[in-house]
Amino acid sequence: MRPNWAEIRLDRVANNYKAIKQLVGDSVKVMAVIKADGYGHGAREIANYLEQQTITPDWLGVVLVEEGIQLREAGAKSPILCLAGFWQEDQAMDCIKYNLVPTIYRFDMLETLSKAARANNCEWRFHLKIDTGMSRLGILPGELSDFVKLLKNYPELILDGVMTHLASADELEKAEFTNRQIKTFHDCLSQIKNHGLNPTYQHISNSAGTSSWLEARGNLVRAGGLLYGFTDTIAPNVVIKVAPALSLHTRIILLKRVPAGTSLGYCNSFFTKRESLIATLPIGYEDGLRRNYSNIGKVLIRGQVASIVGRISMDLTLIDVTDIVGVQLGDEVVLIGESGDNSISAEKMAAMTGTISYELTCGLSDRVPRIYLTEK
Repeated sequence: MRPNWAEIRLDRVANNYKAIKQLVGDSVKVMAVIKADGYGHGAREIANYLEQQTITPDWLGVVLVEEGIQLREAGAKSPILCLAGFWQEDQAMDCIKYNLVPTIYRFDMLETLSKAARANNCEWRFHLKIDTGMSRLGILPGELSDFVKLLKNYPELILDGVMTHLASADELEKAEFTNRQIKTFHDCLSQIKNHGLNPTYQHISNSAGTSSWLEARGNLVRAGGLLYGFTDTIAPNVVIKVAPALSLHTRIILLKRVPAGTSLGYCNSFFTKRESLIATLPIGYEDGLRRNYSNIGKVLIRGQVASIVGRISMDLTLIDVTDIVGVQLGDEVVLIGESGDNSISAEKMAAMTGTISYELTCGLSDRVPRIYLTEK
């Protein structure tokens, strides 16, 4: 295979989960959010490893019913919440078949889930999503009373959780908006209880909310970024020890010495200013190395820093290794991770390219094999 690979430290994921549990305390459950194939880390591998640990996950969070099915077929036993519910009747049936808890955010979803429950002669639990300001999915607060009244027509359905999603929890300068979302949620929760319902779970917080907003934790938090060791959502005054679980690697497949003034890559976007030693890497934007990292990105070789030069293409990338002492064909190159005393985090790479760390790891394609490690 091409010499590209991502290493996933499963032990770090488990330690991160334990750190989150310690942060929120015994009274708060923690959902390990492993949607989007575990943010590119591997959902099935993470679920299986976490369930083998002393502290097994209280919940697993996915978006698609199909993601939940994959986890069940891989042996996952933990409760699974489908954060985006279901889209059609057969998916509601699958929720029951595979023991998945759907999120409901439209009135008509009650009838669909009820029909599936009746067909299986059972009661079924769901979580209700309320739109407190994110404006994506959810029942609006003004619709809540009508929703609860409608729910009473479906005795086979059990409202087991109420949730919302914070839009700006990682931007402390927008505290007023976040506080308004939190207040709206608690007002809605009080309204639900006034109708005689008492859902088991109340959850608001994503990773940013978990670290920054104590009043938003409820009794269940949804940890995504924190689970994988991303630290860009952690509030400055919060102490939690998490470590990045993913590193990205490749190897030099060609070394070429070129004179000053040589054009490198597509569109003549870079010209050497001196005689230079240029290395070719067998990785490009189809693998997930974003094209806008061209001419600004950094990599690590032999513990030293080298620059990406020229346009990143679909399958190949060029780097300037003129100043890398001892560089050789086949040398390992670290794009995300550590080498010697230097490191490049997904957060740093994301900041250079105007995106977030989640997008980088989610964007690693299937052409990059994942290698799972439990200790190193």
